[in-house]
Amino acid sequence: MSLNESMKCLSTAFFSFRVARYSTAAIRLRPYQEHCLDACTDALANGATRIGVSLPTGSGKTTVFISLLSRISTPIASPAAVRSLIIVNSVELARQSAEQVANILPNCSVEIEQGSKFKASGLADVFVNAFFGRLTR
Repeated sequence: MSLNESMKCLSTAFFSFRVARYSTAAIRLRPYQEHCLDACTDALANGATRIGVSLPTGSGKTTVFISLLSRISTPIASPAAVRSLIIVNSVELARQSAEQVANILPNCSVEIEQGSKFKASGLADVFVNAFFGRLTR
């Protein structure tokens, strides 16, 4: 599978969010990350409400999805939808994601929610949840 194929933005749900437009710190994205962000914003513009990003290990998925937050606007039909939720499966990924949010979106507040260890106030712009259970339908 080529890098271009593996970085396709899918319309299936790996993460979903609706947020207000945030200003980003000056970061330089790699060309394939920009391509992925363009594909994601195109999908959203065409009516997708959930998107997924598939990229190889170490290619900057965290940077991509946090950068995406600055490129999407609050839905007209839901003006109160201004917060984001990031769900990860380990404390390390939660810390990494929260740190990246703070670096890339310095004007956003970010909190980690993880059982009794970290409790979010519910007032942050971005919440990172370390989830260890099995998702079932």
